[in-house]
Amino acid sequence: MNNPSVLAHFFILLQFFFAQVQAQGSGPDPYAPVYTSCPKDLSIRAASTGLSDTEKSWRDLHSKQIIPELKSYLTLANISGFDVQQYINQINGTNLPIVGLSISGGGTQSGLGGLGIWQAYDARNPQAIASRTGGLSQILTYLTGLSGGGAITVGIIAANNFSTTAQIRTTTNFSVPYSNPTGNFTQFATEIFENTGAKAEAGFPVSVVDPFGQFWGNWLPQNLTFANYSDLANPKNNNSFALGTAPMPIMVLAEVVPGKSPEIGKILYPGFNSTNGFNLTSYEVTPFEFGSWAGGRVQAFIPTQYLGTNMSNGKPQNDSVCAVGFDKLTFIQGTTACAFNAWLIDAFYQIPIFAKRELEGRQQQQQNATADIPIPPGQQDNQLVVLVNQTAVNFNQSFNDSLWGTYPNPFQDYNDNMKNVDELLLIDGSLTGETNPIRPLIIPERHVDFIIVYEASSDSKYSWVNGTNLINTQKSASEGNIPFPQIPDVNTMVTQNLTKQPTFFGCNASDSTPLVLYLPNSPWSGYTNFSYMQDSFTNNQLNSVLDNAYQLATYGNGTVDANWPACLACATIKKSLKRVNITLPPVCTSCFNLHCWNGTNSTANITDANTNPSLRLNSSVSFQQWNTTVWGGNSSSPTSNSSNGTEKDEKDGSAGLVKPLGTSAFAVVMAVLVAMIMG
Repeated sequence: MNNPSVLAHFFILLQFFFAQVQAQGSGPDPYAPVYTSCPKDLSIRAASTGLSDTEKSWRDLHSKQIIPELKSYLTLANISGFDVQQYINQINGTNLPIVGLSISGGGTQSGLGGLGIWQAYDARNPQAIASRTGGLSQILTYLTGLSGGGAITVGIIAANNFSTTAQIRTTTNFSVPYSNPTGNFTQFATEIFENTGAKAEAGFPVSVVDPFGQFWGNWLPQNLTFANYSDLANPKNNNSFALGTAPMPIMVLAEVVPGKSPEIGKILYPGFNSTNGFNLTSYEVTPFEFGSWAGGRVQAFIPTQYLGTNMSNGKPQNDSVCAVGFDKLTFIQGTTACAFNAWLIDAFYQIPIFAKRELEGRQQQQQNATADIPIPPGQQDNQLVVLVNQTAVNFNQSFNDSLWGTYPNPFQDYNDNMKNVDELLLIDGSLTGETNPIRPLIIPERHVDFIIVYEASSDSKYSWVNGTNLINTQKSASEGNIPFPQIPDVNTMVTQNLTKQPTFFGCNASDSTPLVLYLPNSPWSGYTNFSYMQDSFTNNQLNSVLDNAYQLATYGNGTVDANWPACLACATIKKSLKRVNITLPPVCTSCFNLHCWNGTNSTANITDANTNPSLRLNSSVSFQQWNTTVWGGNSSSPTSNSSNGTEKDEKDGSAGLVKPLGTSAFAVVMAVLVAMIMG
């Protein structure tokens, strides 16, 4: 893109796209929201009122549906000395176990791994039944994700009606890049910019998130490309969630606040957990509601269906004009993965913003006179800059305006913090320092007993994990007086191998503290620390990612600990057993003694060997051997940053989906465009 002629052609072509949009007029477009009359009772709901009536009703329905599934799961797990029927006879909607599964940020690395965890616990998967772990997915109450875990795991599972991972592979062709699935980039780009233009013409704010979010639509079932997130809650759509047989999907978003958030080169970022994690607003989006619980600058919710409606003081500004259709699933996916600010700060100033990186010597960059973001010399041709800039130019915005997921603020004037704030600028949920979307699962109102945390955030030297994000959640919870298990420091997490195998935290904590199972992406059957921005996968690669997640989730399919399936079931019902006054079986106590962090901290220093592990199930196979024989060598994006290979450049991102320069999904798109122009 450094060739001025090519760049000029690129600008001309994008201008042509927008000219086409304008020529189309204001006809109906499936991506554009529409206006309708408001329901009489539409208002902002205070978080202090607890769970919404819709969530309460859904949980009542869900509890009735999962009790038979719980019986089947516990029977299969076969906890020695435990009478399943005696327990089931005492279970009802108030004392059954509440379980949540959290899938971290980390691009496709976390998103596809999350599909593997879902599969490892799915009763419809024969392999999970053979491992005695099948059925846990069926009794989940909540499924949360952000960034890659939100856009891929939660988004794709929900769009596929919570089907099996095997079935998802029949509706999604992971071997083609989500950024250009057909190879006809001209047609694809025209469509996504036409859609964005139609949304703007309808009077709604647009940004680079609109075209970016539509990339994810290419991995959704074709009939759901323009689906609304709130559609999942409509029983008429025959969705498993609405019928109570699947968990509630939740995606997590962060925000930047002009005039308050810190900035580098006039590019805002949320701030960092080490100083004020609980005060960084964590927004959640469910099919029922959008809003935030404790912490941050607002504690309130609006029905997701009416996102985009102009609100003030908790009521519609015009009660005869409400918006519907703003909550496109692709738009929510694009927002939770929107890290343009971090990518550009990294590219412009070589300062990594993702939560897990140490920002040594971080300082405010020199500002110039303009209120807009200054583009440093040599960065004008950066593909991300080009995309954001062209969105800005064609929609009469500043570069800064186009950088975020822009939402009409439903909480305008709701409290002092939202006084005269007419828009929310929302971004990748991991940029507060909490790459694991645990916040929705630890709010006391939901009474979650057991939280399974799958993390693949690449915060360690060779793109594995080091526990930083789990530690940050514990810090935020502590600041907000929210019960959460104690988590040891990074040195302990790494040197005690807590980042290489399933580990329980909170086994001896109070009744109000959830039990946490930490599943860190680690090499069991495969070196799955591939680049987080890889956007297509061969069948062999996908099989390897899913199998490694399966081996992690099942503790090596019983080869490391044959009693693991019973341990997992013990954790699931531990707090529920106390509520029905049934003594925890001795085998469960043994499980927790073996697999729970013992509370001691390590004084050992982290070595290169700690961060560069070999395959747990076959340590004799080096990365080079595995990469050649299993991953496929250079076929479809080699894992050049993987363990036992070249050390990952510490400036690469983490929980986002796109690398700032050259090899990102956007770069693939732009490379295709340039190749097309050059003929």
